[in-house]
Amino acid sequence: MCGIAGIINKNGMDISAKLLEMLCLIQHRGPDASGIAVYGEGPEVSLRVSITQKEMVPTLENIIVRYGTVLSSQFSDESRAVVFADLKLVIDRDHLAGLHAAINSRDGLYVHSLGRGMKVYKDGGTITNLTKHHIIENCHGTHGLGHVRMATESAEDINAAHPFVSPFYPELTIVHNGQFTNYFNMRRYLESKGAIFKTLNDSEAASHLIALAMRQNGGDLKDALHFALEEMDGIFCIIAATSNQIGIARDKLGIKPLLLFEKEGITLIGSEQIEFTAVFPDVYADEIEPGEVMVWNI
Repeated sequence: MCGIAGIINKNGMDISAKLLEMLCLIQHRGPDASGIAVYGEGPEVSLRVSITQKEMVPTLENIIVRYGTVLSSQFSDESRAVVFADLKLVIDRDHLAGLHAAINSRDGLYVHSLGRGMKVYKDGGTITNLTKHHIIENCHGTHGLGHVRMATESAEDINAAHPFVSPFYPELTIVHNGQFTNYFNMRRYLESKGAIFKTLNDSEAASHLIALAMRQNGGDLKDALHFALEEMDGIFCIIAATSNQIGIARDKLGIKPLLLFEKEGITLIGSEQIEFTAVFPDVYADEIEPGEVMVWNI
């Protein structure tokens, strides 16, 4: 069991703070890891990388300069087992996928997010650990998604936390509740297409599958989610976002909960109605139908 959250507010709000509040209300669904993705922060291209082998910092810098220019960089506390690099870049959008794949090809480096006006923050443990990332404070944006994880099959490490991204379509993020029972078949297929797997989490396979479909269909999120429903077996709910869209999909059995609430220009998506009270005190949410796909343009 995991918990997921999504929010849209085209008028601008502290998306990161509201996502964290929503996730705190469903922390019981997943104490092992947490994460959020926030969109609409500005025109700059941001790169977030986890570094599990500290000697790889020069390697990361050498990779980046082959694709673009670093405007600013910030590294987290080096006393921790995992160091986070947060950089702002000048880079042609056509080079994002290449940079993403080049970083992920090296052991000890893992892209958490790379895109224009977007950032992913994730950490192991409860929301308390995630709030220690001081850079998430006061992040205003247009939309975002979040996740609390209960580890079932794959390791409890920071890179197995959600949201997930893929070099196939770098500005796509996904969160997921449930299980994909055809994970190994998906993984073999995606590896044949060039996917580089950094974890054993089945959600990583889903991110590659949806991103690959979007790369092939010209960026159509709705079509990609319909494709995913046909290709992925299991019981699951997905929230996916890009810089200008957010979408949801629920498997055809409809075992895992997925709720929707819209009011005053704000759209809320989640696993439990209680999390919506972080935004509105009085909520009566609708349940997404089994097999349903919905996409909003931002």
